[in-house]
Formats: sequence, C-alpha cells, structure tokens
Amino acid sequence: MDYRLRPALSKQEAIRVGKLIVLAQHDQLALKYQEQRFHTKGYRVRETPHFVFCQKQSPHQTVLMHTFGQADIDADLICFIEKELDSFGFISSAKDFGAVLFAILASTFPSPRNQRIIWQRFCFNTLVKLREQIAHPLSTPPEVSYIAPFATIYRRIFDLCIGQSLLDIGCSFGFLPILMNERFPNMQTIMGCDNNPDALNFSMDTAEVASVRHVTFKLQDVLDATILSLGTFDTVTAIHLLEHLPEVQLAQAFEHLLKLTRHRLIVAVPYEQQVTTVYGHEQLFSREKLEKWGKWSIETLKSPVTYWCEDVAGGLLIVDRLS
Repeated sequence: MDYRLRPALSKQEAIRVGKLIVLAQHDQLALKYQEQRFHTKGYRVRETPHFVFCQKQSPHQTVLMHTFGQADIDADLICFIEKELDSFGFISSAKDFGAVLFAILASTFPSPRNQRIIWQRFCFNTLVKLREQIAHPLSTPPEVSYIAPFATIYRRIFDLCIGQSLLDIGCSFGFLPILMNERFPNMQTIMGCDNNPDALNFSMDTAEVASVRHVTFKLQDVLDATILSLGTFDTVTAIHLLEHLPEVQLAQAFEHLLKLTRHRLIVAVPYEQQVTTVYGHEQLFSREKLEKWGKWSIETLKSPVTYWCEDVAGGLLIVDRLS
C-alpha cells in the first residue's frame, strides 16, 4: 500500500517534553503515513513493537509516535518504555522516565488536558487488568509486563495476609489496599502510606473511582520515626519499596517495619541483573540478601521470631512474630 496516497487526518495535538515531541496516532495506518512523511523530511526513523522514533540531527528534533488510546494506557507502559526506548538515549533518570510516561498518557487525550483525569484513567485501567490477572492467572506470563508480576505477588499476599488489620508501606498508586478491601471487605483496618503526596492523591482518586470506601491513605516515609505513630498492624507489607533505598538505610527501614508489625511482615523485592535506575532503584536484591535480613530480624527482635523466603515474581521475605 502506498501511504502517500492517504488523505491527511486532522492535525494531532502533540505533547512536548524538553526536546522530545510525543504524538498519538489513530491507528497503524495513520502511524505508517506519518512515519513515511518524517522519513521523506530527512528524519532517521526507528521502530519498536509499540513506538516509532524519528530523529533529525540538524536542527535537533525528535518525535515519538504511538497508537495507544485511552483504553490502552496502564502500567504495562512502564515496561514498554524501559525496554524499548532506553537505547535511544533521551531517558537518563527517573525524572526523565516519569516525564516521558506522562507525555505518552497525556497524548491520548484532547486539549484542554486535565492531569488528574489522565492519571485516573491510567490507574483505573491498571486496576482492571490487575483484577483480571489475579482472578485468571495467565498460563504463559508475557515477557514484557509490569502488571503481571504484581498480580502474581498480590495473589500470594492474599494467601499470606493474617489478622484484621493491614498496612501497606510505599503503596504508590494504592492498588494493593484497594484490592485487599475488595477481597476482604470485613477486615477492620486497611491503610496505605507513601512519602509521595502525588501518589497518595492518585490512590485516593482510584479508590473513589473503584467505589472503595474502607481504605485510609497517609503521607508517611518508612525512614521517618513519625511513621510509628500509625500504631501496629496484624500484617504489614512493603512491596517493591526497599530497592528504592540505598543500602545504608535498610537497617532503619527494617527496624520501623518490624515495630509496625504485630504478627506478619511481608517484603517483596525484584531480582534484577542490574539496577534499573530509571525506576529509581538504588540497589540489587537476591535470595541471599533476603535471607540475611531475615536473620537480622531474628537477631534484632527480642520476642520469638521466624522467617522464610519465597520466589514469587522476584523474592518474598516473610517475618512472623510468634508471641
């Protein structure tokens, strides 16, 4: 097919992030048409499974195109960006990564764009997919997915959760507290906390859209002693939190986690070959490292304690107080 014969569509509204322009296309046909136009204008065009990257060195101009729509934007985009765009050199930090992610999300909306509504759509789409994959585990998990590993982790946490109260530390978008409330509607207390006020706002918005009322969100940092004012909880979770801390802060984080735990602490970490800096990761974890902190917990707590580790989409460390 000769895409040059395709009539021009209505002008798309682009999103600019620094020197990068992000442009959503209606479908693959429109994408190919625009790709050919950029090629004829002297741009170097490179394709990935989900993006078309067009770059012109003089003057320096870069365009990123895709065919995602509002129904498609969810947390799997995080993996698509990290896996497919890293080699192009315009994402060098977690801040850059976040800006590109939001630009892609925003490009699926018409002007005037409302940041809150954009994030609501992203969070709700992710929540829907999490529900689906928790209820119906994939027989063959996708090789590139952000959501699938968390669905696996959350499913295991449902089995491990004990007691009538839960605290999720570093709750991010609030998915685990919301899903826990849906799974255990009679649990007395479900709370999420995070040190990012934007994340807490997104969590509360997602809970409201999901019609979840029996969940509380608090602004707290695992490293700040004021977190202990929250009290103690039967089950405490820290899901993909500790890799965001430097090694020297782990003891303080574990000390606070254990003090907040009445019965069971569940820690989940990714096992990576190298630190994923664009996710804001500071260190690597392994089974041996989790075992080390399990032993540290036994040595630190005066009350009887046991621990074990599991391989669940990375690693789980479960610490139980026995008294």
